[in-house]
Amino acid sequence: MTRSKRTLIGVLLLTLVVGGAVPAAAASAPPSSAGEVVLPPGQDPFYVPPAGFESSPNGTVLRSRTVTTVAFVLPLPVHSYQVLYKSLDNHGKPVAEAATVLVPLNPWTGPGTRPLVSYQLAEDSLSTRCQPSYTLRVGLGAPTVAATYEMTLSLAALLKGYAVVYADYEGPHSDFVSGPQAAHAILDGVRAAQQYPPTGLSGATPVGLWGYSGGGIATTWAAEQQASYAPELNVVGSAAGGVPVDLKRMLNHNDGNLGAGLGLLGFVGLVRAFPESGAMSLLNDKGRRFFTDNADACTLDIALFHPFDHLANYTKVANPAETPEAAYLFKTNNAGQATPRAPFYNYQGLADEFVPYQPADQLLRQYCADGATVQKSRIPFAGHITGEAAGQQAALDYLGDRFAGKPAPNDCSAILRG
Repeated sequence: MTRSKRTLIGVLLLTLVVGGAVPAAAASAPPSSAGEVVLPPGQDPFYVPPAGFESSPNGTVLRSRTVTTVAFVLPLPVHSYQVLYKSLDNHGKPVAEAATVLVPLNPWTGPGTRPLVSYQLAEDSLSTRCQPSYTLRVGLGAPTVAATYEMTLSLAALLKGYAVVYADYEGPHSDFVSGPQAAHAILDGVRAAQQYPPTGLSGATPVGLWGYSGGGIATTWAAEQQASYAPELNVVGSAAGGVPVDLKRMLNHNDGNLGAGLGLLGFVGLVRAFPESGAMSLLNDKGRRFFTDNADACTLDIALFHPFDHLANYTKVANPAETPEAAYLFKTNNAGQATPRAPFYNYQGLADEFVPYQPADQLLRQYCADGATVQKSRIPFAGHITGEAAGQQAALDYLGDRFAGKPAPNDCSAILRG
């Protein structure tokens, strides 16, 4: 075993142990775990695109830099780059996105070219200070420990020798739960990673998409849109877990329950991203204050302080999820807009307390009826958090088999019968 691989394994083990002991209060830690001063995106000129970038092809690298990425407290022994690239927002307008690309120090020794995993962290936020390009640099100083914890799960891909790209897929305005924005940012992030010479990647690089929960819905959207938006990419498979497929059902399931803050967070993100929905008109005075007070909120800022809350507390109507304004948001951002043409793997715990698994089952039936290649995994007794950890290795193995050129399993016969 090489020294760099032993070091990476040590980092992974330490961060997993530390991760179990890190309290939510870590969000207020100093903004640099590795002794590096890191400016938040709103203060960092790196994120400001050059004049005239709008005319560049999607995925064009506009700016780049070498950075130090950390897992909780230790710098990762990898080549670490950040790229600012051109993409499109929810309405097809040009925006500049950022992505972080990690490349193992050791040369690729497997068949063909080094694979690339596009890993979608569950950013789940309304603020650019919660973006992966920032949180991966500050570690324990990050405004959300969740993304730092999830990053440790993705380290296993680096141990396999794969390169990993983390896109700031919510975009420069932090459009949480918005599907088109996420799909464009992820696919253009892959393009940018392949075009950036120091990564050693190319257009022939086999690509796997992977994400869970908030990252799972972003991954699903990217998988659905890849054939039409970025058909030249060599996407060989996608793994999406704990996916909130039906946003209306997700909202109703969590309203008044422990995950109520997640529903509020998602509603704010969608209303802000799609002003044409008219959903702002649903808000009462308390709701308008809530929007203003949480315009720069990360996951824990809302989720920890609004358990068992109700969306109706912030609206003029008793059942906001049943309004035409909300229907527009759901229709525009629910998964199922298209069918993935690369093999698709979906996994989830059967005891998931935050994300109902039945809508995902229905989505897989839709995919199968349209000719997709689908593998389905349901984990007995696993909840949302435990389901992510329990399903991590199988998801990585699924992508590894696709990189190796193995035929993808297809559960569609059983899915359609069920």
